[in-house]
Amino acid sequence: MSTPILDPSLPADNPPLSSGELRGQFQASQNDFDDLRARLIAVTPPGLTVSHPPTQADVQGLAVRRQTR
Repeated sequence: MSTPILDPSLPADNPPLSSGELRGQFQASQNDFDDLRARLIAVTPPGLTVSHPPTQADVQGLAVRRQTR
């Protein structure tokens, strides 16, 4: 079974509905969301530790990190 590819021209204006055609569109959209979700989960969070509530030193440390990027 091939992976559905999202076709922005589907469905055409005023066509008789085809469940297979729409299912392919929905599956392609779901695949795109799944791929994006996997990429977001794979992002490594920054190695920050901040107390609750943050101290002035915590906030200054974040500001310095931001400026060095």
